[in-house]
Amino acid sequence: MGSSRAEMHFHPGIFDSITKLNSYNIGISGASPKISLAILKTFCSQHGTPKFLIYNLDYFALKYDSNRLYSFPRYFPYLSNTVLQKELNNIDPRFTSFYYNPIHSLPYSQIDYLSVSLHGWFNVPGKYDTLCYKGYQTAEINTPLKRKIPQPGYSYIHLKNRQYLDSIIQFSKTNHIQLLLVCSPIIDGGTKEVINKQQVINQIQNIAYLNKIEYWDYSNNNISKNHRLFVDNKHMNRNGASLFSTLFSKDFHNKYVKTPF
Repeated sequence: MGSSRAEMHFHPGIFDSITKLNSYNIGISGASPKISLAILKTFCSQHGTPKFLIYNLDYFALKYDSNRLYSFPRYFPYLSNTVLQKELNNIDPRFTSFYYNPIHSLPYSQIDYLSVSLHGWFNVPGKYDTLCYKGYQTAEINTPLKRKIPQPGYSYIHLKNRQYLDSIIQFSKTNHIQLLLVCSPIIDGGTKEVINKQQVINQIQNIAYLNKIEYWDYSNNNISKNHRLFVDNKHMNRNGASLFSTLFSKDFHNKYVKTPF
C-alpha cells in the first residue's frame, strides 16, 4: 500500500514466489495517508482483512497536506462499491456527482483517458495492461531517465498526515493485521532533496517503536546508486523494481515467514 512508489516498486509475483504467500498491490498514484486509509478500508470490505500490510511510507512526502486525488478517473470503474464511493466522497465531494453524472468529470479528464476508456469498453488490452500484474505496474526498462535537479529543503510530518497514519496503525491493530512500514529506494538516497532526512526517519522509527511495529528504510540501498534502474528521482523501472522486490521479499520471508515472532 502507498503512493505510486508502492505501485511501481513491489512486484506481487516475485513476493509470492519467495514467501509462498498471496499478495496484492493496492498502491495508488499520489496517495496520501488519508487516501491510503480509504483504499485499505475498501479492500478489506471487499476481500476481508489481510494477514500482513506492507505500507510504503515515504518520509519526504509527509509534509504535504493535500486531499488531491491524482489520476482520479482510475477510480470510476469501482464506484459501484459503496464503501469506496463514500470514502472518496469524504475526500472530494465531487465523486457523488461524478458517479451519477459522467459529464461533470469530463472537463477534468485528459484525452488519454478516452483511449483507456475505449480499450476497456471493447476489452482490448493496451500497453498499460501488459505492464500490470495484481495491482503492480511499472515503467519499461528503456524509459529514459527524467532526472530533475533536486531543490534542497526540510521535511516534517504534517499533523493531519500523522493523524491518518495513527488511524492506519489503529485500523491494523483492531483488525489483527501485522503492519510493516517501508521506504523503497530513492535515487542517490534522497539526501540531496531533504536536508534533515535522518531526523524525519528517526521520527517515523519512533512512531513505529511506540506502536511495536517496524520501519524498514531502503531509501539509501545500493540500488539507489544505480541511475540505470530509475525513470526519475523517486521511481524505479522494471529492472530496479525486480531487484528491490527480490531483496525485500527475502528480508520479509526471513523475518515474518521463516522465523515469525
